[in-house]
Amino acid sequence: MQKNEISIGTTVVAIEIQDGVMIGTDSQTSSGPLVSNKISDKISYLTRSIVCCRSGSAAQTQNTIDNLRSLVLTNLFERKFPLKVQHLAQIFREYCYRENAVNSGFICSGWDCFHGGQIYSITQGGYIFNQSIILMGSGSIFIQGFCDANYRLKMSELESKNFLTKALSLAILRDGSSGGFIRLAKITKKGIERLVLNPIKPFYKIEVQQIPKFILV
Repeated sequence: MQKNEISIGTTVVAIEIQDGVMIGTDSQTSSGPLVSNKISDKISYLTRSIVCCRSGSAAQTQNTIDNLRSLVLTNLFERKFPLKVQHLAQIFREYCYRENAVNSGFICSGWDCFHGGQIYSITQGGYIFNQSIILMGSGSIFIQGFCDANYRLKMSELESKNFLTKALSLAILRDGSSGGFIRLAKITKKGIERLVLNPIKPFYKIEVQQIPKFILV
């Protein structure tokens, strides 16, 4: 990444829930030590039930999304039926493998009538894997322990919302490259539902203790 390049130092968490998937991101975009945008949307629509989350260079990831949208439209016209989430993730993988200069990572998640809710992570070199929970971005390192301790398979909508809100609030608190507010997206067979929340305050009370004075002997 070049000096002062607009980057998405971010936190993205995607989890599988009872009837689909739920995704949470922060909204801050930075250029070196400066914050260039506090209200960016890192959840990009690909179809009516599939989205992509991105991290890395903002210009490269946005260009990648635009190029992939055209590939998705081409596949939709050729096949004439909705794409599988897995198939769309493979399109991502092939593109990232060919364009190895793309300095970015992606999470492709959504719902289809074949396998329900799914989450796929695509790395910079074109490696793809599927998990029930995926963390990505600079803030993810600060919440690995929290997610390991609190995540459960197939949580309800309310439990998932509370889990993502707490996890992203912790990441925003600890990571200097994550900030702004929290964007959530729930994807089910009904479509995509969006929600915007403010980060919650720290879960603990910070007490400043008085430093004992030195005593001259």
